[in-house]
Amino acid sequence: MVETDVLRLNDMSVGELKEMWRQYFDSEPIWKTKRFYIPRLAYRMQELAYGGVPEHIKSLLLGKTVLKYAEDNDGTGLPPVGTRLVKTYRGKEYNVIVSTAGFQFEGIYYKSLSAVALKITGKRISGRFFFGLGENK
Repeated sequence: MVETDVLRLNDMSVGELKEMWRQYFDSEPIWKTKRFYIPRLAYRMQELAYGGVPEHIKSLLLGKTVLKYAEDNDGTGLPPVGTRLVKTYRGKEYNVIVSTAGFQFEGIYYKSLSAVALKITGKRISGRFFFGLGENK
């Protein structure tokens, strides 16, 4: 049972955890603390037993904007209220929340994504293009 095996990790020595690491990851362990190994091994054990994270969730966790919505969800073609748009620009990550009042960026509400893109880049650019929303179709 996976749950029992995961709980046993806490009782293992660093040497035992390193051996498990070799089994589950097929690579040499480099860390010296249990704090490093336990959560990663626990995740890997559960991933193999129950399946991994779906691709669309992985993309969101990696900071990519993945939006699949109906062509005419509300007539605007924009993502639903509550969606977080994440954009990395010139090495810095920017987050924008879609709200009923517009687009919240750094505590300020903007009427359009293009206004947010202008604030970030200093250039006039399509907000839909900048945040990778592309075509509605």
